[in-house]
Amino acid sequence: VIGTFITTDSDAGDTFTYSLVDDDNYPDNSAFSIDGENLKINQSPDFETKSSYLIKVKTTDQDGLSYEKELTINVNDINEGPTSGGSSTTKLVKISDDVFQIQTNNSKATLEVTLTGLSSSLVNELGAFTVDDAAGTINGIAPGEVGYAEAALANSKVIFSAISKIPQQFDANNINKLLGFDPNDNLRFYVVKNGSTDSVKAGITSISNLIFPSSSTLQSTDLGNNNFSLAWEDGSGNPQGFEDLVVKIQATDNPLPLGTGLQDRSQGENIDLRDVSGLVTAEFTVYREAAFDNYVGFYKVTDENGGIDIDGDGTADILPGQSGYTQAVVNQHLSNLGLSVTNGQTANFSGTLEGGAIYVPFLIVNSRPDAVLDNNVSNDPAVYFTFLGANSDQTDHVRLLGDNTFGFEDLVNGGDGDFNDIVVKFELQAIA
Repeated sequence: VIGTFITTDSDAGDTFTYSLVDDDNYPDNSAFSIDGENLKINQSPDFETKSSYLIKVKTTDQDGLSYEKELTINVNDINEGPTSGGSSTTKLVKISDDVFQIQTNNSKATLEVTLTGLSSSLVNELGAFTVDDAAGTINGIAPGEVGYAEAALANSKVIFSAISKIPQQFDANNINKLLGFDPNDNLRFYVVKNGSTDSVKAGITSISNLIFPSSSTLQSTDLGNNNFSLAWEDGSGNPQGFEDLVVKIQATDNPLPLGTGLQDRSQGENIDLRDVSGLVTAEFTVYREAAFDNYVGFYKVTDENGGIDIDGDGTADILPGQSGYTQAVVNQHLSNLGLSVTNGQTANFSGTLEGGAIYVPFLIVNSRPDAVLDNNVSNDPAVYFTFLGANSDQTDHVRLLGDNTFGFEDLVNGGDGDFNDIVVKFELQAIA
C-alpha cells in the first residue's frame, strides 16, 4: 500500500468507490491496483528506472456521482547502500513484538514515519517513546504497570496527528515526519485517541486515551529492507480492522528538514531557525475547510517556552498566559507574513525569515490583527496559540500534521476537533 484515498463530500455519511480510468491516456495505471480505499503498486518501484508515475483515479459515491483526478506518484531516491561488502549506515531492527532499535554508526539516528492508511473518524495523534530494553520497560516500570503511561510521555516524541476530514486540494498521500534519536535507542509507539500529547499532559484528555501496542491494538508487519508497517486499531470502527491509522516506519540517513528541530516536542508547532546564521526563504501553502475567515500569523519568541522580548534586551519580558500576551504577540508579529485563504481553496505565500530565532504561529478567529489592537475590547476576536496556557480556554488548538505542517482548530474548547479549519504547510531554504 502506497497511499489511501479520501473523498470530501458535503453529503455526510456517503461511501465511495475508487477506480483507475482512462488507461489509454494514462498507461502508468497498469502499474497500480486499488483495494478498497488503498492504492497499491504492483511491483516495487526503482527511482533509477522510473522516477514518477502519472495516473488517473475516479471516485464515485453511492448515488453514482463521480469525480476524476490526475495524480502524480513520485518515487523517492533512497540511499540503497553498497551492493556487496557493506551495509546501510542506519537501519531499524525489530527486537521484540513491539520494540524497535534504530542502529547507526552516525552521531544521530533518524526515523522516518509515513502515513499510509487512515479510516478513523477521530483525529488521533501518533507518538514514539524510548524504552530501556526489548521488554519495553522504562526505569524499571514494565508495560501495564502503574506509572508506565506517565513514564512513556516523559520519554515521548510527537510524530503527527492524522486528520480525518481533509481540506480540498491538501495532499493526504504525502504526509511524513522525520525524528532524531540517539544511536541504538529502543523505540515503542503510542496513539492518543482523539487527543494529543499536549492535551493529555494538560489534563484535558484522559491519560486512559493513550493506546499502547498490544495484540488488540497493533499489527506490525515486516515490509523488508528495514521497513515496517504499524497498523493501529483505536476501537472506533471495526474492532478487528487494524486500519484506523496505518504508517510505515524506516530508518534513514536523511537530515531533519530545516525548521523542524522542536516539532517533535510537546507544544512544539513552531519554526526553529536557531542554528541558521543568515536569511531563510519560506514558501507557504494554506488550505481552509471552515466557515470562519481566519488569519494565521507568526511571531518571534526568546525560547521554546514562548516568551516575548519587548524591550530588546534578548530576554523574555512576558510569558504565555500572562496578562497582555495576546496584545504583545499581535504587536510584534511578522505583519508581512499574514496567511489567509478562501474556504475550499488554497493560497500560496512567500516570505523571508531571519535565522537565529524561533517563530511560532497563532490564529485569529474570523478577524484580523487590527481588531485586536484597536483598543475596543468589545470586538476582540478569539486568538489561539500553540501554548495551551496562552489560550483563554486552555485547550489545544494547533496540531502537528507532518514536518512543517500545522493544522488549526478555530472553535472554542476544541469545537468539532477536526483541526482542518486552516492547514499551513511550508518549505524552508537557507539563503547561501
